[in-house]
Amino acid sequence: MSVNIHLQLNVDNLESPDEADRIGAAVNLVLKDHGIDSWMVVRVRHEPPSVGARSAPHPIIVRGFGTWSTQFESDIETSLHAIAPHARIDLEWGYPDLD
Repeated sequence: MSVNIHLQLNVDNLESPDEADRIGAAVNLVLKDHGIDSWMVVRVRHEPPSVGARSAPHPIIVRGFGTWSTQFESDIETSLHAIAPHARIDLEWGYPDLD
C-alpha cells in the first residue's frame, strides 16, 4: 500500500559553511538514492551553517513506508554523521491524508 507523506529535515550544529555545503551534498545524494530527490527542496544556509530539506509543494508517495522510512532515517544519520559527528538531525514525517 502507498501512503502520502511530507518530509521535513533540519540539520544544524554545523561548524562551518564548508561543512554545511558537504552536508547539503550528502542529503541530496541520500534523496537521490531513495528516489525522492525530485519531490524535495534542499536549502543550505551559511549563517548560521545549517541545511534544510522539505517535500514541496506536494507530498511524497511511498510504498512500504514502515520499512522504507526506517532505512531512509538510518541512511541519513549514517551519511551525515560521517561528515559531521556533532550535527543535530531533526527529521519529521507528516501525514497530509490525516489532516
